Amino acid sequence: MPAIRALTAALLLALAPALGLAQSKAARIADGANEVLAIVDGKPVTFFQVTAGRDLQAEINALRQTRGGMPDQTDSMLEKQIVHQSLPAFILQLLLDAEADKLQLKITDGMMRALLARERKDAGIKPEDDQGWARFCKSRYGLTPAEYRERKRVDLRRAEALYYLAGARGALPAEIPVSTYFSLAVTPRDVRREFDATRGDWRVARNIDFRQFRLYYPQETTIQGRNKLLNALQDPATGVYARAQKGESLEAATDGLRKLLADERLPGVRVEITERKTAKDDSELDANTYGLVLSVPRTGGLSKLSAVTSTEEDGTVLEVVTFVQVFSREDGDLRNFEDPKVQESIRNRLFQRRFQENRVKVEQALMKRAAIVPEKLIAR
Repeated sequence: MPAIRALTAALLLALAPALGLAQSKAARIADGANEVLAIVDGKPVTFFQVTAGRDLQAEINALRQTRGGMPDQTDSMLEKQIVHQSLPAFILQLLLDAEADKLQLKITDGMMRALLARERKDAGIKPEDDQGWARFCKSRYGLTPAEYRERKRVDLRRAEALYYLAGARGALPAEIPVSTYFSLAVTPRDVRREFDATRGDWRVARNIDFRQFRLYYPQETTIQGRNKLLNALQDPATGVYARAQKGESLEAATDGLRKLLADERLPGVRVEITERKTAKDDSELDANTYGLVLSVPRTGGLSKLSAVTSTEEDGTVLEVVTFVQVFSREDGDLRNFEDPKVQESIRNRLFQRRFQENRVKVEQALMKRAAIVPEKLIAR
């Protein structure tokens, strides 16, 4: 027995340096080096996972710049805020990856070629200029073209998963084992019911004096990027829409959004403001724009915000958030339900409304699978 005790003591002495390192690492984790921030589907999500590949100091500096320095906040305090605010979007991405696996989603090389060709064009890089594209990817994203391609493939796969789960790609076969799905269908009865409820809005309109605002962003825009864009558009105090309601010109109202685009460098995003023009009647307007025009009083004003999707010639999908500023129009007789323009406009309106509602439902349902540690318990 004494021999065993002596051997044990010798082993402990020999292992002391390693044990010391392990204890030191455990202490660092306990002090906030790699906290568990959430549990998702029974698996931990840690600080290191959420911050991988991010320059937190740069994010802290940018936050200080936009909020007047914030001298009462230490870098550690701001780091904690930034990470905790970005945590839900990170978790949602993990959950969408899991659902995409169940859907067995494949992003084809053709889809990627179309996506990257569009980004090259937006960046002013010719299709044959591979060196210019490599420099662009490295300077803007710190990635090689191959690495950037794979990152975009992941983003597009997540976006496609969300579209499927929200019903925008049609009904899913019963044998697909997704945990969340919301049906999206617009029936002729739905169209008729909506027409009856809004019959007074469907008039013949002529000599429509208006401008239109459109924010385009690609389907594969990350959840974080989409949230930032929509916040810059919809914030009740500083958003584009609120400022335009207060009487600012559309150009002036978008300066904050344009600064965001310059700072964030979100690929494929663009803002479009049309010149003031007069449409003689609905033949010169698409169904969605005509519906927005009719939602504004005849004497003028801003329409409500509308979200639609647009498919480009190369097959890429863009999401569009838009509203119109009407200066005046002339109203004629009420339209009949049989008018194809009326039915198309109502069908588009219902589809887009339900898609947006379903997308929120999907995100909420998925997030129920996550348990997020309250920010006050994160000891950074």
